[in-house]
Amino acid sequence: MRRHRSFSWADCAISAEGLSRESRGLLERGWSRAVGDGVDSSDLAAPQWTAEAVERVLVPENRMDSLRLMSYLALPGLLQELAAMSTSPSGESFVLLTNIDALDRRLRASVFGRPDVHRRLHEARVSLFVTAKGRPTQAEQSTFERILRIDVARDSSWSEGTAQLEKGYSHVTGDGSMSLRDAWHRLRLDPTLLPPP
Repeated sequence: MRRHRSFSWADCAISAEGLSRESRGLLERGWSRAVGDGVDSSDLAAPQWTAEAVERVLVPENRMDSLRLMSYLALPGLLQELAAMSTSPSGESFVLLTNIDALDRRLRASVFGRPDVHRRLHEARVSLFVTAKGRPTQAEQSTFERILRIDVARDSSWSEGTAQLEKGYSHVTGDGSMSLRDAWHRLRLDPTLLPPP
């Protein structure tokens, strides 16, 4: 996992084989583990804390703070860690998990297909972005607010692809499609992370 000024991310793929040179470079600049270490079920498990243990260590000022803290601590450990790494001064965090299709289908459903996980992320002001090859599962389609299909021609850079909105509304693409390079600039993401055209 790694942090950039704008966001933090982790790659769920176990193998880095087949990554383009530019994708490998981008991940290596933003990943504290060796590229291809992947994410496993222990990374996506919620830490085992009890309310009593948390309240013994941290004494929230009021009951609502305590409930919010307990809700946050019920999130998968990896999401907590990535959110903490990218929290902005406004209190928002942006987290990206790439290649979630590399995870076991049941594990994916137990994390990304659960409305309570998405509710907790929303309450904690964490925006979660995931990438996967193929179609999202039914559970994922129902829990994510927005789904974009990314189309990239064979043997082309990911940055030359097109984003097509399939669910929800995006202030970036509106209700249509846009090149990923244009979307990157529209979001004001660091242009140095983009490969040259």
